[in-house]
Amino acid sequence: MFFNLISTLAIGICLAGIVLYYYFVLPSKDFISTIAIPNSYVIQSSNRMDIQHNYECAAFSSAYVLRHFGMKSDGNKLYKDYPRKLYDGTVTPKGILLFFKKHGYNAFFCSGNVDTLKKQVNLGIPVIAFIRVLPDQRNLHFVPVVGYDDEYFYLADSLEHTINCYETCYNRKVLIRDFETLCKTWVPFCKNTYIVIR
Repeated sequence: MFFNLISTLAIGICLAGIVLYYYFVLPSKDFISTIAIPNSYVIQSSNRMDIQHNYECAAFSSAYVLRHFGMKSDGNKLYKDYPRKLYDGTVTPKGILLFFKKHGYNAFFCSGNVDTLKKQVNLGIPVIAFIRVLPDQRNLHFVPVVGYDDEYFYLADSLEHTINCYETCYNRKVLIRDFETLCKTWVPFCKNTYIVIR
């Protein structure tokens, strides 16, 4: 009986390990160089901010980045074949990494802070942040960060209820201190994380 219990436990641990390996990835610490950056920067590109209707934020964020690179892309179409969807239709950061790799890009899941995120955005490519939708909610969200200044981060958000401005390059402004709260997700090892695409 003891042997059966140990066997069952070992099989359960192995299966959990396989599932974790398949769906999840640990972030790497972002050690971007200490280059000086301007006090404010917004990525200027002719892009559009589409609105999602369910849990397609990974696909909509990816479509936004692909359009930034000059590719025609639609979040709804991308979502149909998006890799590593969970049972509820959401996508893990590893799904985004695999998606961009499949399209010939390098993508990195990084953990950092306000300064490292600003430095990544300052390189001119939207960075996909992994955040809570709102500070008092558990719902998680992928959203392109396209700019910043001394007070705000600027986002190209695909959730209609979070839109709070209508600018050419962004539709959501979040105070930096509030953004830091949003970045504190409940997912283990995923606090202050974002995806950098090259």
